[in-house]
Amino acid sequence: MKPPGRTTLCFVILVIYSSQVTATWNIESTIHPLNLQEHELAGEEPLRQKRAVATSHPTAKEYTVDIEISFENASFLDPIKAYLNSLSFPIQGNDTDPAANILSIEVTTVCRPTGNEIWCSCESGYRWPREQCLHNLTCQEHDNAPAGRCNCLKGLPPNGPFCQLQRDITLRMSVRLNVGFQEDLRNTSSALYRSYKTDLETAFRKGYSILPGFKLVTVTGFRPGSVVVAYEIRTTTPSPGVMHRANELVTQNLNQTYKMDFTSFQAVTSNETRFFVTPEIIFEGDTVTLVCENDVLSSNVSWHHVGKHANIQNGSRFWVYTTVLNNLTSVSRLTVFNITLGDAGEYICKLTMDIFEYESRKKINVTPIRIFASEDMKVTCDNSPVSLNCCSEINVNWSKVEWKQEGEITIPGNSEAESDSSCSRYTLKADGSQCPSGSAGRTVTYTCEFISFHGARGSKNIEVTFTSVGTYQCIFRYRNSYSVTTKDVTVHPLPQESNIMVDPLEASIPCTGSHHFRCCVEEDEDYKVTFQVDTLTFPAAKEVHGKQACYTFNFMAKSIVSWCPRHVSVFCHFTNAANNSVRSRSMKLNLVPGENITCRDPIIGVGEPGKVIPKLCRFSNLSSSPASPVGGVVTYKCVGSQWEVKKSDCISAPINSLLQLAKALSKSPSQDKKLPTYLKDLSVSTDKVAHEVSSPGNLGAIVNILDLLSTVPIQVNSEMMTNFLSTVNVILDKPILSTWKVLQQQQTNHSSQLLDSVERFSRALRSEDSAVLPISHTNVQMRGMVIKSGSPKPYKQRFVFSDSDLWGNVAIDECHVENLQPDTSIVTVAFPTLKTILAQDTQGKNFANSLVMTTTVSHKITAPFRISMTFKNNKSLGGKPQCVFWNFSLANYTGGWDSSGCYTKVDGDSVVCSCDHLTSFSILMSPDSPDPDSLLKILLDIISYIGLCFSILSLAACLVVEAVVWKSVTKNRTSYMRHICIVNIAASLLVADVWFIVASTIRDHHYVLNETACVAATFFIHFFYLSVFFWMLTLGLMLFYRLVFILHDSSKSIQKVIAFSLGYGCPLIISVITVGATQPREVYTRKNACWLNWEDTKALLAFVIPALIIVVVNMTITVVVITKILRPSIGDKPNKQEKNSLFQITKSIGVLTPLLGLTWGFGLATVFQGSSAVFHIVFTLLNAFQGLFILLFGCLWDQKVQEALLKKFSLSRWSSQHSKSTSLGSSTPVFSMSSPISRRFNNLFGKTGTYNVSTPETTSSSLENTSSAYSLLN
Repeated sequence: MKPPGRTTLCFVILVIYSSQVTATWNIESTIHPLNLQEHELAGEEPLRQKRAVATSHPTAKEYTVDIEISFENASFLDPIKAYLNSLSFPIQGNDTDPAANILSIEVTTVCRPTGNEIWCSCESGYRWPREQCLHNLTCQEHDNAPAGRCNCLKGLPPNGPFCQLQRDITLRMSVRLNVGFQEDLRNTSSALYRSYKTDLETAFRKGYSILPGFKLVTVTGFRPGSVVVAYEIRTTTPSPGVMHRANELVTQNLNQTYKMDFTSFQAVTSNETRFFVTPEIIFEGDTVTLVCENDVLSSNVSWHHVGKHANIQNGSRFWVYTTVLNNLTSVSRLTVFNITLGDAGEYICKLTMDIFEYESRKKINVTPIRIFASEDMKVTCDNSPVSLNCCSEINVNWSKVEWKQEGEITIPGNSEAESDSSCSRYTLKADGSQCPSGSAGRTVTYTCEFISFHGARGSKNIEVTFTSVGTYQCIFRYRNSYSVTTKDVTVHPLPQESNIMVDPLEASIPCTGSHHFRCCVEEDEDYKVTFQVDTLTFPAAKEVHGKQACYTFNFMAKSIVSWCPRHVSVFCHFTNAANNSVRSRSMKLNLVPGENITCRDPIIGVGEPGKVIPKLCRFSNLSSSPASPVGGVVTYKCVGSQWEVKKSDCISAPINSLLQLAKALSKSPSQDKKLPTYLKDLSVSTDKVAHEVSSPGNLGAIVNILDLLSTVPIQVNSEMMTNFLSTVNVILDKPILSTWKVLQQQQTNHSSQLLDSVERFSRALRSEDSAVLPISHTNVQMRGMVIKSGSPKPYKQRFVFSDSDLWGNVAIDECHVENLQPDTSIVTVAFPTLKTILAQDTQGKNFANSLVMTTTVSHKITAPFRISMTFKNNKSLGGKPQCVFWNFSLANYTGGWDSSGCYTKVDGDSVVCSCDHLTSFSILMSPDSPDPDSLLKILLDIISYIGLCFSILSLAACLVVEAVVWKSVTKNRTSYMRHICIVNIAASLLVADVWFIVASTIRDHHYVLNETACVAATFFIHFFYLSVFFWMLTLGLMLFYRLVFILHDSSKSIQKVIAFSLGYGCPLIISVITVGATQPREVYTRKNACWLNWEDTKALLAFVIPALIIVVVNMTITVVVITKILRPSIGDKPNKQEKNSLFQITKSIGVLTPLLGLTWGFGLATVFQGSSAVFHIVFTLLNAFQGLFILLFGCLWDQKVQEALLKKFSLSRWSSQHSKSTSLGSSTPVFSMSSPISRRFNNLFGKTGTYNVSTPETTSSSLENTSSAYSLLN
């Protein structure tokens, strides 16, 4: 452009043309100044823009060119405009450029001299760009443009851009008609709708035609209140004054019957507001600036957070500042300091001026800084370099990464950032001087802290335990002297078997084929790795993928295996520098004939039809690469000629990482420090990857994580509980329920495991205040209270889930609450969706059609109390409401609904439940309880407790009888030992029955067990019931000894030592070993009963196995006794046996069965799940009344006991008769001698000829032993 002094007038024209060539300009700009003299207008053609040679192209493209033209005579402007307006477009190309067509030529900018300045103004329909108005002087006093824009600049910008066409905007308008709303206005095809639309659009066009750049107006709909008309106007940005005049014209041109309210006009412009957010990636803790710019000059700007439903006001964390820049642009800034996850969401910037609202929205996401760091490690102080690594989850450019350390010793290092990643490495070297004597085993915490450019900070701790290679001292001190010995120790790492990842788990190859095996570990250490195939050993090749080291071996079947088909087991051995080794799990290889193979895959391998093989997910074709950190196992099945996924339990990388951290945390010595941070990370991560939870593997992994965390012995605070339940809320969301159904079909007990985890975790909750902080989510809610000393209040909590249309109440009376210890926490957790995933029972009857609420108490309860619960009555589901609880011991300890001890009361729309629980006698032998609330259950309870009462009274009577007749019935050695056994059997069974009642009193499924009393009761029940069995064994062995070893004899003292050692010694050893092996892990007793555990440790076998072995031995002895009875003597006639032999056998079995414990044999049938109810009833009946049987058959049926009692309590007349009876009994056989079997049985009982077995110590050894058998049986 020429200097202003030489130019009278200049203007810029805009040329738009289309071309089928690709233009390549050789010039620096599309703006070219041209000086036109007068003769040029007379006929010379103006200079044209030069174009380079172009190549042909089939598609026409449009180009826009700004051309600057300068005049020395201002009168040339009008003829130029007239000439341009007379042109007809498009103008076809000429001979030199036939492919180009000129579409339009418009004058956009005109510059005229004004005084000593040149003012450049825009032609109608054009405006200066906002950038030019901001950075150049404007002709404000002569500028009639709307606020925030300019039509005139002082001077032409040297490099453009020039005036630009005003772009159209869409005004979304509304106005109210004060008439009644009719439903036909909702129907776009109704006559009323069309009439309203036509009349209103006519009035709108007449009124809004005065708007600059007006294009069209359209009625878009009607809504009630009275009648609100919604319409849109297509125009350029109007000023408020022009809009007011247009609205007045609309009102004037509309029929008055419509009753348009002039004050109700409202307008919302299309997105005229520019919205910027700094930074683009927002981390938790950043200072965030939201900028809202608008060309409308107004300081009436408001900020609103959609999620918080409130306008944002200035405060400690929020600051709003609004200003007008250069009288052209309104700028409003919202600054959020130390932004949190709760600040995320949609923000609205709204500028209001007159009837116009300029609104812009922007959704911001706040990302927590997640740092992945090296696992805690042990470092040997041998001057070897050790690297600690920290990486951020998101790869961004951090301001800096700082490393800090804290500990009793100082081991410095050097930090360096890894290129092309958001990682930092800290390398340290520790030598013997830095790990002095006594510092071995000390831990230093290294912290890597990532700092963003906007103030956010995220850190991760790595605990390093330094182990000295130097001197370990062992000091022996005695008074003032001591002796010291030293030893140098070096620690060499070795992977655990569970951490060695093998591939394949199982595979098949042809008999002449080959297959690659590999074993991978996460640490690249200096291991010697070999592969073992049967007895052969082969070296492994090493491959490193990042931090993962894999060792491979190519198996060649032809050179290793001599015959086929066969199965081969392959192992890999890791050996460290100390020559210690560990072996991996087995990898199975099946060698099959080639003609049987139909499925082939380079990753899965080959297989026969129907073949099923498992494979680690990280090595399957479901993983992106072999080094992808995914967990779980996928199962393939060969179908036809293709491998199909039969079952996938794969775990995604983020969740698998969380699972591995949870496993490490559960074994960490600093669990209390790590758990709160881990729970927070788990909550954030689970919410972030909620879409990935929909796979069975991921869902099962999260349930396992929660189960692991609930076992950590730590007091839980409100924040930890919030994060825990936040994770539970995600996995119980309705979209995830279909995945739970898949897990149910796989017959897993994850739902029961989840409920158990929540109960354990809530039981550990502690709060300093009297009220527990309530937690509310869509799928889980928690309420609670803390019992304080003084006058406790009743426990009442209410839960409402509006989304699920469910509610429930929990209440504990004040009289029960006051029995709890001070500072006891009562916590109730309610679930609206858990009911659909907890398994039904086998008949499908017990199903909770309501909330699932679980109440836990932090301290053990010493006195029982009752819990009352109220549920919404879902009448629409039909059926009779039934109160149930989840019994974890049902369905082989996978859990099931149980209604035993629960009482139901229906009260209109609510169901009131009050629950307690009783026990059953058959639980002593059966690991499975009978079905609850059934006829069998009721019958067993009645038999158990009535039978126990009779047994206790009978056993006490038996001991009294034995004490009374002791001297009379123990005159010979055999009788003495027999009655010793009976007395100890009765005493042990009596004590065991008493402890059983004590255990039943302690145990109530709905109350927390008194752990110490429960353990004691279980121990004594176990010990004394075993004593009963071992004394029964003693009695059986003595009977066997007297029947078989007739000529052998032993002293009374030896027999007593053997009997007491067997009767009490063996039970004591078994009981002590059982409690010692299981109680330290708190798995000695069951969760819901004071009896030996079955689910976790199978401790019940310590009772079942000895009892059943003794029953089998005593059954064998019984068979020997019956065989001796049935064996005929010389001279016996077989045809006279029948009648008396039946009576003899019946009497023998009647005596031996209760004494030898044969009734407990029925308990074998009850061990098996689903056993017949008959076995349960017979077993319970016989054993509940066993004390009564012992009194009858062991005591009162004994003839000598009868004689002693008659002699003790009868008068002299009865005594004389008794003496005659005794004399007669001494010389007359008990049974007739007419049959050989009767004679044999009388021989066994000592009733042959005139021998009197009551005479102590007969002279014949044979006779004594024969009579001994009688004494034992009687």
